[in-house]
Amino acid sequence: MRGLKFIEKFKSTQVHALNQQDASSGGCNGCANGSKLSNHKRTKFTGSKSNKTKSGSVAQALLPYGLPSTDLLEPSIDPHLKPIQCVKALADLYRRFETCLESDKSMLFIEQYAYLCGLGDAKLLRRCLRSARQYAGDLHLKVVLSAWLRFERREDDLLGSSSMDCSGFILECPKAALISGCDPNSTYDHCKCSEENAKSNLGPIVEKFVCLSLEEDDGVTFCVGDKEIIFVRNKIASLSSPFKAMLYGGFVESKRKRIDFSHDGVSVEGLRAVEVYTRTSRVDLFCPGIVLELLSFANRFCCAEMKSACDAHLASLVGDIEDALILIDYGLEERANLLVASCLQVLLRELPSSLYNPKVMKIFCSSEATERLANVGHASFLLYYFLSQVAMEKDRVSNTTVMLLERLGECSTERWQRMLALHQLGCVMFEREEYEDACHYFAAAADAGHIYSLAGLARAKYKLGQQYSAYKLMNSIISEHKPTGWMYQERSLYNLGREKIVDLNYATELDPTLSFPYKYRAVAKMEEGQIRAAISEIDRIIVFKLSVDCLELRAWLFIAAEDYESALRDTLALLALESNYMMFHGRVSGDHLVKLLNHHVRRWSPADCWIKLYDRWSSVDDIGSLAVIHQMLINDPGKSFLRFRQSLLLLRLNCQKAAMCCLRLARNHSSSEHERLVYEGWILYDTGHREEALSRAEKSISIERTFEAFFLKAYILADTNLDPESSTYVIQLLKEALRCPSDGLRKGQALNNLGSIYVECGKLDRAENCYINALDIKHTRAHQGLARVYYLKNERKAAYDEMTKLLEKAQYSASAFEKRSEYSDREMAKNDLNMATQLDPLRTYPYRYRAAVLMDDQKEVEAVEELSKAIAFKPDLQMLHLRAAFYESMGDLTSAIWDSQAALCLDPNHMETLDLYNRARDQASHQQK
Repeated sequence: MRGLKFIEKFKSTQVHALNQQDASSGGCNGCANGSKLSNHKRTKFTGSKSNKTKSGSVAQALLPYGLPSTDLLEPSIDPHLKPIQCVKALADLYRRFETCLESDKSMLFIEQYAYLCGLGDAKLLRRCLRSARQYAGDLHLKVVLSAWLRFERREDDLLGSSSMDCSGFILECPKAALISGCDPNSTYDHCKCSEENAKSNLGPIVEKFVCLSLEEDDGVTFCVGDKEIIFVRNKIASLSSPFKAMLYGGFVESKRKRIDFSHDGVSVEGLRAVEVYTRTSRVDLFCPGIVLELLSFANRFCCAEMKSACDAHLASLVGDIEDALILIDYGLEERANLLVASCLQVLLRELPSSLYNPKVMKIFCSSEATERLANVGHASFLLYYFLSQVAMEKDRVSNTTVMLLERLGECSTERWQRMLALHQLGCVMFEREEYEDACHYFAAAADAGHIYSLAGLARAKYKLGQQYSAYKLMNSIISEHKPTGWMYQERSLYNLGREKIVDLNYATELDPTLSFPYKYRAVAKMEEGQIRAAISEIDRIIVFKLSVDCLELRAWLFIAAEDYESALRDTLALLALESNYMMFHGRVSGDHLVKLLNHHVRRWSPADCWIKLYDRWSSVDDIGSLAVIHQMLINDPGKSFLRFRQSLLLLRLNCQKAAMCCLRLARNHSSSEHERLVYEGWILYDTGHREEALSRAEKSISIERTFEAFFLKAYILADTNLDPESSTYVIQLLKEALRCPSDGLRKGQALNNLGSIYVECGKLDRAENCYINALDIKHTRAHQGLARVYYLKNERKAAYDEMTKLLEKAQYSASAFEKRSEYSDREMAKNDLNMATQLDPLRTYPYRYRAAVLMDDQKEVEAVEELSKAIAFKPDLQMLHLRAAFYESMGDLTSAIWDSQAALCLDPNHMETLDLYNRARDQASHQQK
């Protein structure tokens, strides 16, 4: 019977086989996402002993810990929410956006963020956070979201920046966050921090007030010991109802001129400050210690206005983490909401460094601490969601992470919040090898409605020796729900032999973005001695989805094949993605392996590096180019322009997080102001601040006219629908850039961009000249632009031939196959697009084209299915819109509305989808009537 053939070798407690560490090793192991697992048990790793793969003595020396083994390979459990029906989940979110109160929108955007995390689209996630901050009216929400946005920008990596620096935008301004209320229309507005003037010194006026004499009938004397402070009776009575009742009511004090205050816990200085406040309504005249005493006095005697003034003034004094740690206890004790918010803001804006401060974590981690925060309205799901995500990113298995996730669960009030907190606790417990606890949390998350948590439950049961139970659980999920790739991937873990491979192949068919099936098949081929076939297998995913774990595996395979130059290339590229990556089960740093490999390849001089860079750039080998630039940075780490080039390649490879890190390093290492301004401009542009990026470019040009400054300005301006006048200006900017000194790689890009603008303007001959000039300096991608020119000149055969030339040169060719399909007949186009999908299943145009052809052939069901199989692993706006249009034409208005809502959840301003959605709703409403 299927699933009963379990053997003892599957009882490994391994979590990440490619980054594993035995119990005797004290180092950390690097996971695929860069997290390091430590402080928990390891199962001893047994590497492959194939004679063929270990034949060379050099390879043996470079592989001291053996090769990966299929017995120990295991995919990580996704810690994010993973709905069974993603489209319906997004559609439901959009429906609630339409009908909810404006005050509820902020947390709806956070729910959207939680559901979209698994897609890994950094820009989409940042838009969710910006929208949440945009609609946040509550002080606490604004403080947390402003800090979260800062953390996402990783401004802590910028040299010379302070946690309380203002970026200039209201949504991230620390001062704006401390003002209650919201203005949804102020999303891109600038704050007024730069316009504020220093407060004038009013000290002499204070002396004048203090020295004023009082009429005998108006005064009342308060005594502390033998010290007397004279108050104006009606002024102190106006502080609060208790004072008014005491001084004007039926109490004996109302008849007295002298009242003893010696036993009321206030000092002489404090009481004098109270008297000054009664006449000036100001607390900024006193030192912080006195203001704290005033705050306590105001709390004790219900002086609301005085408390508010003290709260606001103390909040304005919180400038760094030391201030925050001192003042937050006073704020919590006196329930000073604004002061606590100000302290929280500093602590949160200091993340991730403040995560390692035990005093800071004491404020957040215990249940008692949460209760104290809750008393002043500063304990929330949002706060602990932010904190726990930072903690999981830095150290997923730490005690701090566990405690923050426990607090997250305690603050959960909605079903999706409980699902998230419980599932993430299950993931953390699983990685800590606390499998009983993992079972508990995964089961609770599944009970709350998160079906994917059953995969975690099955995995934990498997670790506890309940193999058949794990298999049955995954089998039941597959039978009860529409199958998806991860279901078959998970079931494969509990299968053997051919059935395991069948499950893995089906997992790849349903979701080609899952890396584990490729890794398993590659290692299996390696164990059979088929090293080149193993390399070809792992190549299949690397060409469209670059990750450190897959690059590491390929580097191992190249070492086993004694192809040390290719192994060096992959290791260098890996380090460009994650500079501190640990290889060989966390035992050897990537930098050290580079040094070892350099002994077995010819050393590259600086001139060699440039030659190799030109060669790999011209062959559209982005990984090879990335490796060469990293080698150049090893030789000269201070070259900021190399960091910048690295960031461009990483963006092209869809590694946005690593790209932004390189950009920040380029900015930090810049040797001149004009260069720094260019890199800051790119950072601003990539985080959605177009106008500010343009300002940086213009300022850089005013200092020195450089290629990169002109190119940046032209790029920003071209990223809109250009009118003829704007196009002419962009052309002039690119021409100015080309007049400035630069290397052929960048000038080739500028010529390519210039050709694109000429095409948009209809100046095809000039565009052709630009592309030909770009090709002359080995900018191979210019073949694509030149093909477009030929096509627009009705030279379709020449266009097809031009794209064929690109295919002959380019190592990465999926986009070239896709573009060539535009210049061929239907059958040839279909073949090219099938090849594009085979090489890069994440490209959406081939699915949309094939679906449109099927729809034209009146094969409606097949057309919908073509889109559905891609939407299942990539819910893309364009594909959702097209499927909605198909459903509308088929009369399935309910499905059309669902797809439209899901698409609008991804982009609420997509006009074509909005029109379709409104039309489908109107038709559905008319049918119901």
